[in-house]
Amino acid sequence: MPQLITRRNLLGNGIKTGIGLILLKGLPPASLVVASHAEQTQSNDYQAVYRRLDEFIARHMNEVGAPGLTLAIANRKGILRVSHYGFADLKTGARVGTQTLFQIGSISKSFVAIAVLKLAEEGKIDLHRPVGSYLPWLKIDSTHAPFTTHHLLTHTAGLSAVPLLTRIAATPLKVGSEPGSRFVYSNIGYALLGFLLETQDKQPFPDVIRKRVIEPLGMSASSPVIINTIREQLAVGYAPFYDDRPFPRKGKLGEAPWVEVPEAAGSVAATAQDMGAYLQMLLNGGVGPRGRVLSEKSFELLIKPAIKAPFSGEEASYSYGLWISDSAGQKLARHTGGMIAFSSAMHADLTEGFGAFASVNANLRGYRPNAVAKYALDLLRAANRSNELPEPPAPLPSADRVINAAEYAATYTAPNGDKLVLTNNGEQLLLHHKDEKIVLEQAARDRFIVRHPDFELYILGFMREEKAIVEAFHGPGWWFNDRYTGPRTFSYPKEWDAYAGHFRCDNPWYGSLRVVLRKGRLLLGGQQPLFEIEPGVFRPEADSNTPERIAFGTIVNGKAFHLNYSGIDFYRTFTP
Repeated sequence: MPQLITRRNLLGNGIKTGIGLILLKGLPPASLVVASHAEQTQSNDYQAVYRRLDEFIARHMNEVGAPGLTLAIANRKGILRVSHYGFADLKTGARVGTQTLFQIGSISKSFVAIAVLKLAEEGKIDLHRPVGSYLPWLKIDSTHAPFTTHHLLTHTAGLSAVPLLTRIAATPLKVGSEPGSRFVYSNIGYALLGFLLETQDKQPFPDVIRKRVIEPLGMSASSPVIINTIREQLAVGYAPFYDDRPFPRKGKLGEAPWVEVPEAAGSVAATAQDMGAYLQMLLNGGVGPRGRVLSEKSFELLIKPAIKAPFSGEEASYSYGLWISDSAGQKLARHTGGMIAFSSAMHADLTEGFGAFASVNANLRGYRPNAVAKYALDLLRAANRSNELPEPPAPLPSADRVINAAEYAATYTAPNGDKLVLTNNGEQLLLHHKDEKIVLEQAARDRFIVRHPDFELYILGFMREEKAIVEAFHGPGWWFNDRYTGPRTFSYPKEWDAYAGHFRCDNPWYGSLRVVLRKGRLLLGGQQPLFEIEPGVFRPEADSNTPERIAFGTIVNGKAFHLNYSGIDFYRTFTP
């Protein structure tokens, strides 16, 4: 099934991120991707762990194409090790170092949750009081009960998954479902919590986070917001060079545009050393290097599962700014963070008392360094139990390896008679096009990237009937093979012709969006069907409870000039 486009996977599916002018023509070879600095702050017997971890990280960075990486690992006594790998700036050759700041993205949400809980301890916030009573300027479009601070903290307020920008908070916010009834990851919900903190603590949001969380933990190098004054301390961030198409493995990267981030949904920049102090606090139930940061009662609320919500495909629940899971007797608190040009992961084993934070200065379309954080914890647990150290995760399969390639090998025919011919050479899937045999790269099940100018704007996908592959699609193009039994002609409202096209947003968080017509349906990015609820207004999923809305307007020469996606404005561009 097509994946629902949200703000989180807008950053991962080729529908976002403006790029700067620096083209990265190649990342450092494996021999150069080694620890540039390693600091141990406890006497320990983990040298074998560190060697095994460094070897894996060097391989992993080359596999995914990461310019630089920073890592902190800690236990309840404090930071075990801080290490840095690769480059903070590829232009100058500057290495990642002890004072290099990384944008931690949505890991910032747990900082916000801690600040909210501290205000609740002081009686300044009632977690179960309607947020509208604290923010009387807030405009809500809802037929449901009012949402509360608890609902915002747990992503159960029923708000949109798309907007990040605080300017959206000044427009009516649509509530799609009864608060508390379903999990929908919502950055705008945490942006509202930032306003709530300012209102109830009577000081600017950055001061709230600095005084309530950062300073009590001694995170002296970190910043509560991403602003120009810290830019020189930040690692340079990188993102896909082309912002309007699928991103292949180790595709071209460019230096990403600079963007200030004051929104509470993902505003913190930190060093690995400072994040080690944050991990220590989580592992000690709210007690940091300088003493208690959060009361025992409030810490229990912080990590109390509120609603089922998978974490990277694993069974888990969301609490207050953290994913919580209990597997094989290990209670884990985890979160990831994705920014325009940074990817982060934080894993804390609350049972055994180990934590890891990793961050990469690149947005690699959906990538998070979970493998690094998880392997660090696996090694530490094994060493702590005097067990044999686990082998590193298996190398990523070759990009052109398709285990079931023969399933797709067939000739597909378009309604106009054009042919799409695919063959396989063992586990390679080949597209025959203009006297070329193009090796396909698997992006997901039944989804492939084609490295050819005629196919680079969309995923080449396949559809099945009773498990057999019968259709192929690429943007507006559609083909079928001799096993296809469905209709071959389709009707649709002719006014939909005005909506197909390429739209751009002037904000680098969102970048580019394409709408195509295929088989009588409008689809976002060539994959996600749109459902019309009134003329010119659509929702991007079949569930009528979704708050997301896509509205087309301003018809110029038979083409919609403007598209609004849940408050985000896009405008038609001249490119296909």
